[in-house]
Amino acid sequence: MTTVKILALNGSPHRAGNTVTLMKWVIEGCRSAGASVEWMQVVDYNIGYCQGCMRCLRTGTCLLADDLPLVREKLLMSDGIVVGAPVYEGFPPAQMKTLMDRLTLLNLYTRTFARQKTIGVATSGVAPTSGVARTLADFFGHRVAIIGAKTTTIKHGYTRLSEVGNDRLRAQAVALGQRLVDEICVPRRQWLPTPIEVWFRLFLWPHVVKPLVTRHPEQFAGVMRIWKEKGMLNSLNIEGVQQ
Repeated sequence: MTTVKILALNGSPHRAGNTVTLMKWVIEGCRSAGASVEWMQVVDYNIGYCQGCMRCLRTGTCLLADDLPLVREKLLMSDGIVVGAPVYEGFPPAQMKTLMDRLTLLNLYTRTFARQKTIGVATSGVAPTSGVARTLADFFGHRVAIIGAKTTTIKHGYTRLSEVGNDRLRAQAVALGQRLVDEICVPRRQWLPTPIEVWFRLFLWPHVVKPLVTRHPEQFAGVMRIWKEKGMLNSLNIEGVQQ
């Protein structure tokens, strides 16, 4: 039996902060279910800002010579991704947002993360976490679950999950990690498309994306090549959107 490969993608500027603690609890569940895990700290990689040059659409590769190809390859080689980030003004921090910006165009046109299943993790002081956790999970694959934690109280101020602990939260996180591996090995339910995927499949793909790309092949040569490789030229076979 092939071992399930999980990538733990930490988008926080902190390598051992609250986000990592919550992610580690999820990973504990993944490992207990038999998965292998590789950690990736976004801050350890040189990822420059998107230049908006559209070269990725023309060639399938980026203008910038940095660590993005390595990061992208690790993401694509994984079966599941546990992706986490703190909440900054309602969004992921700059490190994670920069990575997402660099992946966005090809992700939109080619459904980059077609097979990965994900858990989104977000932490904050007092801000809502579900929005960021959901955004992360949906961006990097098919969302299995999300989990968040607020770590500030009036009594104690800012706290560290690693010091305070939370048995109930930890148990929930471990269970989600086990569920992620179970879903990868033996899906327990029919994967229904999200509202965004329905919109993409029924409207954006047939009426905007496919006509745009096929009528301007010189501008989308890289996209066309990927489509052919993935069998996406058939409008009824949009890889990454469950039928």
